[in-house]
Amino acid sequence: MLFQTFDNKNKCKLIYRNEAFQEQVSPSCTKTWSYAPYLKSHDHVSYAQLYTKNGKMEEFCHGNLQKDWDEIQNLIKGVFRSSQEARLNIDEYCLYDFIPRHLLKQWAEIKNKICEVIFKNHAKPNNYNHLFKINKVIGDIEQQRLNLDLSKLLRLTIQDKNTYKLISQNEPIIKYDMFKTVTGRLSTQKGSFPIMTLAKKYRNILIPSNDWLFEMDFNACELRTVLALLGHKQPEEDLHDWNLKYVFKRTKNRDNAKKRIFSWLYNPRATDATICRIYDREKLKTLYFKDNKVITPYGRHIECDEDHAVNYLVQSTAADVLFEQMHKVWEFLENKKSFIKFCNHDSIMIDLHSAEEYEFNEIKNLFSDTRFGQFKVNCLGGKNWAEMKTLYIK
Repeated sequence: MLFQTFDNKNKCKLIYRNEAFQEQVSPSCTKTWSYAPYLKSHDHVSYAQLYTKNGKMEEFCHGNLQKDWDEIQNLIKGVFRSSQEARLNIDEYCLYDFIPRHLLKQWAEIKNKICEVIFKNHAKPNNYNHLFKINKVIGDIEQQRLNLDLSKLLRLTIQDKNTYKLISQNEPIIKYDMFKTVTGRLSTQKGSFPIMTLAKKYRNILIPSNDWLFEMDFNACELRTVLALLGHKQPEEDLHDWNLKYVFKRTKNRDNAKKRIFSWLYNPRATDATICRIYDREKLKTLYFKDNKVITPYGRHIECDEDHAVNYLVQSTAADVLFEQMHKVWEFLENKKSFIKFCNHDSIMIDLHSAEEYEFNEIKNLFSDTRFGQFKVNCLGGKNWAEMKTLYIK
């Protein structure tokens, strides 16, 4: 049976089912629009949003349904505007505290109709379980308020002032959008803490809620992804050093070799026979690009032209490698004091409790053990995001 939620905050457990409101999810509640963290233990529930390509309900509104949708959205936006004019911070309350019950009911009924259309006309995606795992982790991250020290944010330049204003006017919460990019890489929603675009000089404002920050990132993640897609064994050492030995045998400068390979990889017009001996771009297209569509090992189907095929394939697969490993770490940390604070491109940040420091090795090894073999992992630790030191963990 269809049901709808109204807020994804753990404290806001109100659902609409069978023309009535209730706080508990029963076994008969089997289908809804989107995931909320308080639904984590209800494995029987299916989410229509994960059946879509862009996560937008309005794409499935037709005829009178579109009219009804526009009408209810305008009414709800009016309620939000009134709340903002009264200087109420909506993020501190449940959405249904602001919206009259008759509007909630109307909103839920329209969402039910849209979900019916989606479930009836769209097959369950092959990568549904993978998308659901991503959804659960980023949903959990959104429940955590960041611990920020804004006194460290200098307000001297225009950039400083604008950054301070951006951060101080929004709740210290990271809200990811898993549908915005064509490759599946995460972006952040409007009103989110700008974790993915925060300038390095401002990273010192982000401090742990526990004892310290523990960051893990994949060494040369995208290049390792290319090797994986081509079926090559993963080198144990730093990949750029490995490239100096086996790819650029006459080149001794690591930085020059690094620039050369990346400028080649994402420029479809560039040619380099030395690199192509191992990083075979044409073979990648033969294996994963067909009928103007890239099909990744994680079941993503990405429409594109040939010029973008390798770029989309590598970026999408590298992102999914991170997501898959992040979910493993997230499950490992469940019911512990330490938790995943955020992910940023090819790294994840753990807010680590000192009582669980002895689990360093297990966490790092779990993260590095991918479906494509062992990816070398760089580990960093510190008291704020700007002052992280290398940790040598075996």
